Amino acid sequence: MLNEKTHIPDEFLSAKVEDLQDLLKAPTLFHLEGINPQPLFICTLLHGNETTGFYAVQRLLKKYSDKPLPRAISLFIGNIAAAKENQRRLDEQDDYNRIWPGSHHNDSPEKDMMQIVTSIMSKKKPFASIDIHNNTGKNPHYACINILNPHGLVLASKFSEIAVYF
Repeated sequence: MLNEKTHIPDEFLSAKVEDLQDLLKAPTLFHLEGINPQPLFICTLLHGNETTGFYAVQRLLKKYSDKPLPRAISLFIGNIAAAKENQRRLDEQDDYNRIWPGSHHNDSPEKDMMQIVTSIMSKKKPFASIDIHNNTGKNPHYACINILNPHGLVLASKFSEIAVYF
């Protein structure tokens, strides 16, 4: 149910989210080398109809297509089956954003996959984790942080002037 790869297919840089199911075949965790080896962990497409993060990452990777990334990136491309249908999730699926380890959700293949992703990333010791979602409400853009320290606040400020601590 999970692919793990160390390179981005050429087609990925021009793909639409609807194409990812055919291109990747399954949710995929990419590990990309960078000058600083401690990775940034990025999650996107946890909801298939929230495409902003995918296109932002795609633009970033295009920018560095002919030069090294400044930092290693571990990139999790999540619910590509729902993305193909422009749906948050498919009827038979769990919500990918509600099944991370520690959730009280029933066991499922998707929850098992998130445990694998978490175990892999725990060993890689990322310097930060970014989970990019669309914001469809009438609220301003905001960044969420769960550790209140100067580093977290600086990172959050790169995304928005508003940070929500939870």
